[in-house]
Amino acid sequence: MGLRLRWAPWSDHLPLWVALGATVATGIYENGELALMVLPLAAAAAAQALRWDLDRQRRWVEVGALLFFLGDLTRGHGIFPVAIQTLFVLGGARLALPRELPQRRQLLLIGFLLFLSTAIAGTDLLFLFGTLAWACAATLALLQQAWEPSAALRPGPPPRPPLARVPLWVGAAALFGAGFFVILPRLSLGLRPALLAGAATGFGQAGLSERLDLSGGGPLEPNPEVAMRIVPPEGVDPPRDPGWAQGLALLRGITLEVVRGPRWEPAALTPALPRARATGAALHRAEVLYTPSSHGILALPAGLASLEPAELPLVPGPGASLRWRYPRTRTAPVTVTWHPRDPGVAEPRLTPRRLELLTTLEPEQDAARRASLRYAPGILPAPQLVQTLVAALGQFHYTLENPAGEAANPLEAFLERTQAGHCEYFASALALMLRARGVPARVVNGYRLGPWIPEGGYFRVSQNEAHSWVEYWHEGRWFTADPTPAGAAAAAGEARSFGALERWLDAFRYRWERYVVRFSDQDQHTGLAWLQGRAQSWEWRWRPPSRLLLGALGLAALAWLLWRTRPLWRPVPEGPGRIRALAPLLARTRRFAAPQAGETARTWLLRLGELRPDRREALAALADAVDVEGYGRGNGAAAAQAKAEAHAWRGWKPTSG
Repeated sequence: MGLRLRWAPWSDHLPLWVALGATVATGIYENGELALMVLPLAAAAAAQALRWDLDRQRRWVEVGALLFFLGDLTRGHGIFPVAIQTLFVLGGARLALPRELPQRRQLLLIGFLLFLSTAIAGTDLLFLFGTLAWACAATLALLQQAWEPSAALRPGPPPRPPLARVPLWVGAAALFGAGFFVILPRLSLGLRPALLAGAATGFGQAGLSERLDLSGGGPLEPNPEVAMRIVPPEGVDPPRDPGWAQGLALLRGITLEVVRGPRWEPAALTPALPRARATGAALHRAEVLYTPSSHGILALPAGLASLEPAELPLVPGPGASLRWRYPRTRTAPVTVTWHPRDPGVAEPRLTPRRLELLTTLEPEQDAARRASLRYAPGILPAPQLVQTLVAALGQFHYTLENPAGEAANPLEAFLERTQAGHCEYFASALALMLRARGVPARVVNGYRLGPWIPEGGYFRVSQNEAHSWVEYWHEGRWFTADPTPAGAAAAAGEARSFGALERWLDAFRYRWERYVVRFSDQDQHTGLAWLQGRAQSWEWRWRPPSRLLLGALGLAALAWLLWRTRPLWRPVPEGPGRIRALAPLLARTRRFAAPQAGETARTWLLRLGELRPDRREALAALADAVDVEGYGRGNGAAAAQAKAEAHAWRGWKPTSG
């Protein structure tokens, strides 16, 4: 009991620590903000472990929490982060001070509020595990708070708290909630803060960007955040039919035509991406699941034909991009149809203004002119010039370390000194080298097609697959040229094959997103229609059971009959076994103190008292209650005492006496 009492106060810490873990998992707080959340809980844990009595310092602790709130409020970081940090401070202060049952309930309420704030921001699979963990921690704390007062009223050493029931209760609640989730109407409250719109556009991280800046400096960090998943229609198996994915190798996001020094930007004059007109079997179709992003750009195949549903809230943006009209907070499914063999983006004529924009170089970009003449001297047709320059850049080294980023002229450093960089350097260099020879060229930012996930049946495109390439204009169309060395990205770790465990986890996340986060009233109607169809098509057809089934049913019936009539074929001995109230105690002590022949209930109970002197008085009282019950004057006290006594014998062994 002493050990249980020693660890009992730690049950109050669990809900707050689980809420802290869920808060950290959102990834929206800076390290300094997280430190302000961790420190109060860590200080309270240290005070608990060292058994400090801070009751005399209560006033100072409360004043310190108030000063923290006022100081945090004056920083102007918004009321939401201030409220979260203040709740952590209040929780830590309450944990550090002596607490009774009302204060322990306050701690549980603080933990609930903290987890609720995280639940508003979370829709990922990790949120499910966080919810189950918090439910277990809160149930454990409530169980401990309810068990301690009742255990203190029982005579003798109290039994252990029924902690094994916590997973059963939480599991039952999860199943109950899942049932209501399936049958209740769907609600979309839109409570997720816009800050959480999972954009992989942090500075120095891989990801689709609306700009291109070679002077960023520093290495480019990998970013495994999912940008989209491409799900082929049923009956299509891309590993067996590689031609189905034709046209998806490069997914266009935004076109950059304006270059100022080392920076590329979209131009307002860029026409929208034309739609392919082919119909029938020539078109391919897939469902694309776009993850929320800050820019809202949809990456699409070059031979785009249509997007469904037709009422999608999309607007054209700069650089021939297509964007969501409003910021998305959930994964958005879009059915995309494209022409797999579209030779290029059609633009029959370039206006003089666009032609000047697409062929002009600034003086600081003269390194591109020198490199173009060095690698491809003479007058060459545009396709042959592109092929020659791409082959020359293929001898360069691909790296995410960005060795030319700190130079005053990054393009010159890349072409003439380092000859190493990531895809943005290769694309920018090729576009400028083509412009230097009079070939209209531009940079396109988008994604490469990611790996196939067979466990989920889709292509996974992450921010690591963000890519830049070149489009050059020739005879009325824009053709694609990718100067980044083939296979270099994989060697540098930008794209890699997933292991089996990673693929299963990603497939599990996809199914969570599809069948939980995006579960809608349409899914409810579809499921109900399926059940109705199965019920209407089901026909009752009587078939005589097989001999094997009849034999199994007969054996089951015989076993049930033998079990129900066991008192007849296994007579209960005279004495305690005849008294129903003593059944729990008999089950606990049968191995080492079974009733002997001719032994009465009182004699047996007094013999148990000899085995455990600490229970002698309780067993004597139980013997008196059994005698009273035997004469018909009892009120059920014997059954209650026998049940409590059975708990006291749980786990007891003769050697421990």
